[in-house]
Amino acid sequence: MANLRPFFTNLISLFFFILLHLGCFIIFPSSRHHRHRPKPPSCAPFLRVSPTKLKRHKTISSSWSFIKRIFSSNPTSQIIDNNSKFVHIPTPDSINRSISTTRPGSLTEPDYFPIRHEIHPCLNCGEIFQSSGLLEQHQSIKHAVCELFDDDPGKNVVRMIFESGWVGLKTPTIHRVLKIHSSPKILTRFEEYRESVKLRAARQGGQRRRDERCIADGNELLRFHCTTFLCELGHNGSSSICTHQYCNVCGIIGSGFSPKLDGISTLPNSRRAHVAIPEDMEDEFRFMNVKRAMLVCRVIAGRVGCDPVIGDKDDPGYDSLVGKEPGAVETKLDDEDELIVFNPRAVLPCFVIVYTL
Repeated sequence: MANLRPFFTNLISLFFFILLHLGCFIIFPSSRHHRHRPKPPSCAPFLRVSPTKLKRHKTISSSWSFIKRIFSSNPTSQIIDNNSKFVHIPTPDSINRSISTTRPGSLTEPDYFPIRHEIHPCLNCGEIFQSSGLLEQHQSIKHAVCELFDDDPGKNVVRMIFESGWVGLKTPTIHRVLKIHSSPKILTRFEEYRESVKLRAARQGGQRRRDERCIADGNELLRFHCTTFLCELGHNGSSSICTHQYCNVCGIIGSGFSPKLDGISTLPNSRRAHVAIPEDMEDEFRFMNVKRAMLVCRVIAGRVGCDPVIGDKDDPGYDSLVGKEPGAVETKLDDEDELIVFNPRAVLPCFVIVYTL
């Protein structure tokens, strides 16, 4: 009990102190918080309240209002003048809530900026493009090829196919094997040409035996095409191609074979394709740093002709031509035969083999 007595004493002292201050507010109102405005004359004198009672009532009510504002103050409100007027000041939390819950339709046109949905990122490098055409152009140049390493089974298969044409001969040294990432446009053209070949063969009713392959898959074959290049294609992990007009490999990878050619020569093995280019080609154009590379291609042979006299690029009777002597009537491809394809859409390069002999 002795310990509680000082506590009650302090509590009673605090209570009297508060009553004292309340009495000061009631008895002596401050003129800073209350400015009396002149009252218009009343039309009913008998309803007029005496000035003493009115002053006392206004003093008590204003003091009580001031006390309530002290004990129920809101951090989002602020006194802006001496007439006790308040204005709401939004906090950062309330602003964030209003933004997150506001729908685009509730905002005015100048305040609302819609997010563009036409965003096309490159999955290889992360670069963003505004249209699919720009993305396709970027990928066809900057990510056209990728090098296959020794632990990749695809590289071993390509190497075996390449070396199979050099049995009993000196095998060339393979420096790197590159896989070609053809653009969707080139792939679409290749498949559309296949469907057209199948449709033409189906219209003839498959009367000949070779037409059955045309109806099935367009008579697709795996062939080799040897050509040259000037740049450092695929060196040190580079995946881009150059834009040099005399770099044949990069031109074929980027846009396919030229339609201005009278025919595209494809060979059954890498040795036959290698000898199609003169041996002294590298020495003659050494000043241009010319090198040779082998393309492994998928070819839609279609209907194969044999007689070069009647076989023509514009002849609708054949899709490709076997490079045999004039007068030959057999159209079956041998292991050493050259196949000339008329339509550039029929050849799809899949791999590039950089080698030296």
